[in-house]
Amino acid sequence: MDRPANEIKGVRWRAWSLVFAALVLIGVLSFIRGASGAQAQRTWQAYLINFVFWLGMGAGAMLFVAILNITNARWGRPLKRLAEALGTFLPVSFVLFWILYPGREHLFPWIREPVHGKDQWLNIPFLFARNGVGLFLLSAVAVLLLYASTRRSPVQPAPGKNPVPDPLWKLQVVLSPILGILFALVLSLVAFDLIMSLDPHWYSTLFGGYFFVGSFYLALAALALLSGLVRKTPALLHLLGPRHFHDLGKLLFGFCMMIGYLFYSQFLVIWYGNLPEETRYVIERIRQNPWAPLSWIILGICFALPFLVLLIRKLKMTPGPLMGMGGLVFVGMWLERFFLVAPSIWKGDTLPLGTIELSISAGFLGLAGLTVLFYLKRFSLTPITDPLFQEEMERVLREKEE
Repeated sequence: MDRPANEIKGVRWRAWSLVFAALVLIGVLSFIRGASGAQAQRTWQAYLINFVFWLGMGAGAMLFVAILNITNARWGRPLKRLAEALGTFLPVSFVLFWILYPGREHLFPWIREPVHGKDQWLNIPFLFARNGVGLFLLSAVAVLLLYASTRRSPVQPAPGKNPVPDPLWKLQVVLSPILGILFALVLSLVAFDLIMSLDPHWYSTLFGGYFFVGSFYLALAALALLSGLVRKTPALLHLLGPRHFHDLGKLLFGFCMMIGYLFYSQFLVIWYGNLPEETRYVIERIRQNPWAPLSWIILGICFALPFLVLLIRKLKMTPGPLMGMGGLVFVGMWLERFFLVAPSIWKGDTLPLGTIELSISAGFLGLAGLTVLFYLKRFSLTPITDPLFQEEMERVLREKEE
């Protein structure tokens, strides 16, 4: 097992743990109070928004780890353990998924008014069964990948002998493409069942792809934020440099363009087709109050501003600006998930953004923070058992000697 670090940027684990535990307590108490009171529908709506948001972040972070393994990318090895820490929320989300079951009456309109022709697909037992199985498989592969990444190989080469193939590394190589396939399939299923079915008369075959690409974009933003926060720890001080932040910034920029392209592709087809069952979904969000102003804010935060800022090479190489952009995209993607879910459920005249949404979001943030702390406290900040990380370290040492 890896040797754990002791501190993050001078603040001890206990202090962070208490802060995150307090946020979890606030979220739990607010959720219980809201779900049992007059604001039950709004409470379940806030829970669903945060569930799909944090699930996407955790799954996207594990996809980043899988991509590093599939491509043999040595540049990102110092970021691998941080991505794994964010990905630990994925197994937790499998448990959180089942909490949606008691709130099904408040979320899914097709329970009260079945949709003719879709009732075989849109029914509660089948919905929870297929999503539960999908999330279980995705979480199980993620846990196995984490296990293989953090354990030392039981096979050690004898002195003077050729290196023996590492079975744990081979397991990571096998599991990584499986996780990538499951990521696309399961998150598409979640998008169709937990978001698109909230407005059961609207449909889009592109929506699943838009959702899982957005989840990876969100994970990159979270990774940029986390890597900037821990870059001054002793374990990473000489490993995370401008080159790593530059490469991470280029990835963030690339998926900023990708999410903009998918949004435009979705919008163009709906506008050109001009079909009532498609246009109503869009018109409600970009033309009608209280959602219209929010649509422009989301477009600016998630696409326009990151696109313009990340064009500048120097800003991508500097941790501070990249952290700020990561944090901005992180908040923007939460608003985007809110924008996808809330208009289908909330029928009030004002935006449902208040104490309920903030407190439940704080609870999810606290829970995600606790999972990250648990992982980073248990394992080192550097993947010392990764053979490609060892090669990267040797390259860095050679550069210093030269």
